[in-house]
Amino acid sequence: MRAVIAFLARMRNLVTGSRDDARFEAEIETHIALLSERFIQQGMTPKQATRAARRQFGNADLQHQQRRDSRTFSGLLALGRDLRFAVRRLLRNPLLAVIAILSLGLGIGANTAIVSVARGVLLDPLPVREPQQLRLLTWTSGPQLPVPPVWGDIYQSDSGGLVSPSFSYPAYQALQQHPEAYSALFAFKDISLTATADNNAAPASAELVSGNAFDALGLSASLGRVLTPADDTVSAAPAVVLSDAYWSRRFGRAPGVIGQTIALNGVPVTIVGIAPQRFTGLDTATPIDLFVPVSLQPVLIPRPQNSSISVLDNPQSWWLQLMLRVRPGVSDAQIQAQLDSALRQAAQPAATSAHAFASLHLALQPGSRGVDDLHGQYAESAWILLSLSGLVLLLACVNLANLLLARAASRRREIATRLALGARRSHILRQLLTETVLLALLGGFAGLGLAFFARNAIPAMLARSGGSEIPSALTSAFDLRILAFAAAISLLCGMLTGLLPALTAIRAAQGAAALKDSPYAASSPSLSGSARLGLGASLVVLQIALSTILLAGAALFVRTLINLSHVSLGFESNHILLFRLNPPRSLYDDAKGVALFRRLQENLAAIPGVRSVSMSNIAIIGDGHSGSSFHIPGTPHHNPEIRVQENSITDDFFSTLGIPLLQGRRFDSTDTPASPPVAVINQALAQSFFPHTNPIGLTFEIDADEIAVPVRIIGIAANTRYADLRAPTPPTFYLSYRQQNESGRRVFTLRTAADPATVLPQVRAVVAAIDPNLPLLDARSMNEQVRSTLVNERIFARLTAAFGVLALILACIGIYGIMAFTVSRRTSEIGIRMALGAQSRQVLVLILRQATWMSLAGVFCGLVATLWLARFIRSMLYGLTPSDPITLGFVAMLLIVISLLAAFGPARRAAHIDPNQALRHE
Repeated sequence: MRAVIAFLARMRNLVTGSRDDARFEAEIETHIALLSERFIQQGMTPKQATRAARRQFGNADLQHQQRRDSRTFSGLLALGRDLRFAVRRLLRNPLLAVIAILSLGLGIGANTAIVSVARGVLLDPLPVREPQQLRLLTWTSGPQLPVPPVWGDIYQSDSGGLVSPSFSYPAYQALQQHPEAYSALFAFKDISLTATADNNAAPASAELVSGNAFDALGLSASLGRVLTPADDTVSAAPAVVLSDAYWSRRFGRAPGVIGQTIALNGVPVTIVGIAPQRFTGLDTATPIDLFVPVSLQPVLIPRPQNSSISVLDNPQSWWLQLMLRVRPGVSDAQIQAQLDSALRQAAQPAATSAHAFASLHLALQPGSRGVDDLHGQYAESAWILLSLSGLVLLLACVNLANLLLARAASRRREIATRLALGARRSHILRQLLTETVLLALLGGFAGLGLAFFARNAIPAMLARSGGSEIPSALTSAFDLRILAFAAAISLLCGMLTGLLPALTAIRAAQGAAALKDSPYAASSPSLSGSARLGLGASLVVLQIALSTILLAGAALFVRTLINLSHVSLGFESNHILLFRLNPPRSLYDDAKGVALFRRLQENLAAIPGVRSVSMSNIAIIGDGHSGSSFHIPGTPHHNPEIRVQENSITDDFFSTLGIPLLQGRRFDSTDTPASPPVAVINQALAQSFFPHTNPIGLTFEIDADEIAVPVRIIGIAANTRYADLRAPTPPTFYLSYRQQNESGRRVFTLRTAADPATVLPQVRAVVAAIDPNLPLLDARSMNEQVRSTLVNERIFARLTAAFGVLALILACIGIYGIMAFTVSRRTSEIGIRMALGAQSRQVLVLILRQATWMSLAGVFCGLVATLWLARFIRSMLYGLTPSDPITLGFVAMLLIVISLLAAFGPARRAAHIDPNQALRHE
């Protein structure tokens, strides 16, 4: 208690110290006056008495200081004095302060902005209760496991076995029978729906969740209520919970939305609540609009007509994702051991032996970030951007250190005088570091403001580049952690950047010679001249090396973007309009869907300016893999089976897109549902499976409802790109849509006579006239579709280019500063040279030669470091290697030229020095 009282008293004295000092000063003067009066009575003159009284009293200033130290925190007082002195020093040299603050502000701002985004990509957990207790369930098996074709999301492991994150609904129910292994188990699955509210239909992302999901996650509704187990039953009234973003976007945050009815795929559901604002679903890469019970799946997405059982009831349809919350004290291994047997029993078909499923095991993965697809998409890019922004910050720190070294030379006599008067080296060091830390904090404040205003730059780039959905993690708001990061990195930069220049300045100021030295005189080599110049030149070399790394990285990524932009697509992309339709099965069975598509094709073809219309299962560019089984009769079956790309198309597909047919024929009216199935294959499939053979007329087999169906090859089409521009053309076969006669999602492709945007309003009108509740999805031109596949590359190229330009600017500042410092230090030497007959041209060459050597050394070190670091980005490049000589040569030449231009100003001033003034410079 006594210590607390003393602490509070010291804190109070920090505020009232000036009044206490005045009273103490008055007491001292009174005491000295009494002593003086006594000495006067003893016969001294007043002057002698005052001198004797002060001599007897002792050092009043020392007593002042001792009393202040005992009653307050002397360190804080000293810090306050140092801060005031640092502010005065910065105001006396505003140019240095502005350059330093801008340099650090750019470096710290870039780091803060990238860290705020990378935190969401790499670190931030789900905004739920105790996310570290969550586990995402997967399973693994040996290669001998028989895999039914209806199982989804199957991956091949390195050991030859199978890995999957999907489970059947019966398997989920079986695992629910063992609650002793966990505290909660819930299921979820992302789907796409058409949501109709106020007669306005629009696509919406939805997540099917089991009724206990919100309770297991520890979430409560911000308005209304969340889904409960009672909602997840067949007999329950259909209910839906809206995400906060969807509620704001679609309903203007109206509180009266609770209890309203909207239609999902034509099915009426009641809005019962609004999810918490930060919770956007269990997949970090996909912002969810709606949360609906899993039991609604058969209603929202009815089973196909050729299927006798719904996906929800089919034990061989593995499509759900599962997550559990661990029970305290129960390890992951214990959970796996308790649930393995239940999983094998649920997975094993009745006609299959238990031995075949003995290798099937449950696997638990960390679930604190949910289904972390965002990490897989952006993690590598985030780490590279963090590294580049770190290099920019290091470059800014080196730049500041160089400026501080130059300033230290002008303060040499000041520091020497303070040392001669008795100042401690530690006090001077503290004061110099205070100035640097103040600069760094001001730079950090400027950087924080820059990062705040640029916080939505990456989402804006995504939106402008065609990103359809922007993950919430990429729009992370600033919070205390970001502020703490900016403050910590500012302090660290200030301490590390200012330490070396401060020590160098103190060391150079020691000795009697420093007291006689002019701030601008040429120092003796032993004290500063060559030593300090060598350190400054070394820092400039480091700056140029760092700039080389950043510029080389930016050039490699920009050239990658250029190479991808010029990739041959295999078709004519101009004047093509794309859009998708996904008629809900609850309203359109196969017969109605086929009739709808036929009518749409006829009406769209009648629009003025539309030359041809085609339809397909998937788009040529931008859609994911649509795998289908593939087997050539007479060859052994593989486990797992071979799967290749499949696309169901209409007759005009090849002509609409301008895809050349190399052999055989296209689909025509003779290919009917009653005729034998036929296919057109691409060159990649022909070369992979029919090398040195003409495949026309040959057959292959595909599985349809577990029945092998022979398909005859009638033509070979040219290769085209599919999922993206990086991947090679996959082996692909095309089936006739007329022979398939199935409903479901379809991609419409229209070739227009002019800009596709001019016919889009008429296309919308045609679709609305047939069904106003059928929204167009992803309506865009083919060129926009192609550009959308390069979103990440375009953003990455822009960001790295910005870092490269920033590095170039900082390097120019550093080179200019060190060369200006060199000229000022060698003014007398240059005057003597010119007085002895040196020409201006010779002085100019002398200064530029030094800049050239620094540039060459920095570029060489930077290129060596680039070649070593480039191995980490090799997978992100396209069409060139990390050691591409054209790119690296261009970067080297650019840096050398820019460096010489930055040094030309000080060199030109040196070449025009007046010898008479230079000789009187000291």
